[in-house]
Amino acid sequence: MKMNLERFLLILLTVFALLFLLSFQAFVSVRSQLKRSEKMLEAYRMYVSEDYENFERYVEKNDLKELKNLKDSLKRRLFEKYYTSGVTKLNAGDFSSAYEDFKKALQQLPQQDERRAEVVYLMGQSLVKAGRLVEAKTQLSTVINMPNSFYRNQAVKLLIDLYRQTGEDAKAEELRKIYEGVVEQ
Repeated sequence: MKMNLERFLLILLTVFALLFLLSFQAFVSVRSQLKRSEKMLEAYRMYVSEDYENFERYVEKNDLKELKNLKDSLKRRLFEKYYTSGVTKLNAGDFSSAYEDFKKALQQLPQQDERRAEVVYLMGQSLVKAGRLVEAKTQLSTVINMPNSFYRNQAVKLLIDLYRQTGEDAKAEELRKIYEGVVEQ
């Protein structure tokens, strides 16, 4: 009888130990899911409050793969935000701020995006109007090295004018000869 009681208690103790381990494992799993959910909630809070720079860093830091599509759409939204702001400021005569917004817009575009030429051209145009001519020449030269586009042609014309305004007639003439077909259009 004593042996059966000991066996019964041992079995009962084993069952309780297994139940405890299963309960503890479930607790750890739920706690881990809760922490991940809290991180997701914090990321959504940043996104909704338009704290985009911190949102992007937070998603990367916490490896929130579930938000990858949201992060990708964020780049498009940021581009539109900065581009629109840059155009508005350029038209309003706030040239240095327009340049900064175009610079931020450019950072949102992938290297192969065809809109890069337009944004870099607008950066150069903003710099010209802000009187920052050395920087403008660099930006416009960058556009010239981009694939053929309307903005490449516009950059050539603006850069030739800029060289003439700054007394660099030889450079203007050299550029005019290289892009002779563009200047005549």
